[in-house]
Amino acid sequence: MHPLETLDRWRRRWFGWLPKRTHWDKEAKDLVPDKYHDWLLEPLDHQEASALFPHLSEESAIAQYQKMRLQLREQSKRGF
Repeated sequence: MHPLETLDRWRRRWFGWLPKRTHWDKEAKDLVPDKYHDWLLEPLDHQEASALFPHLSEESAIAQYQKMRLQLREQSKRGF
């Protein structure tokens, strides 16, 4: 058995009764920035959409950019 496994077992046995909340175990709503700093709420930037999708026409690039932003909002559980 590796020494770190022994230490981990000892730590879990002795400190397992303590309430714990890890700093990386957060809800999505805790990580959402406020409205003033949320770039997903900003109006569409036509130049940025064209730069991200240069192979598409301007209208298609805007639609694809909006779709990407909505997917990011859905993945981060920020709502619409």
